[in-house]
Amino acid sequence: MGDDNETQDLTMRYCQALDADIDASHDYFLYISEMKLAIASLGMAVASGIRLQATREILDMADTLYQNITDPDSTLPDNQRKQLNHAEEVWLDMKDKMSKGDQRASSLLSAHAFMEKAVVHLIACKKDEMFKDIITDYLINYLEKLSVFIYREAIGHVML
Repeated sequence: MGDDNETQDLTMRYCQALDADIDASHDYFLYISEMKLAIASLGMAVASGIRLQATREILDMADTLYQNITDPDSTLPDNQRKQLNHAEEVWLDMKDKMSKGDQRASSLLSAHAFMEKAVVHLIACKKDEMFKDIITDYLINYLEKLSVFIYREAIGHVML
């Protein structure tokens, strides 16, 4: 009377990038989860209705980079890469934005934080022999740049 669900190995999980089962606690799955949270936060920023075109473009960039592991041809167009290449890290004060209850800024800051964590998990993945040829420097570099770009957009420090 054994149920198949009782005997299922929950320590392993299917990884689409490798087309194989790997440890369920692997950084790859943590990366995927963080990116889903980042994309959901960007969706909340879109829902605010403010700067819709800019926010949708950020969402598009995040989705393109998210697809890069399983589809290496999924890369940013030149104009988007150029935008991100000019988004250097800067420290800006969040308190003013947050004390005003700015929903879009809050959602963008959440997306930024999730994406920062996703980058950390990607770097750990790249150190793993199974992923060293799948996780590209391109992906890590532009995901980090997009994170900074999102932070700047959230604070209103936009590079024009």
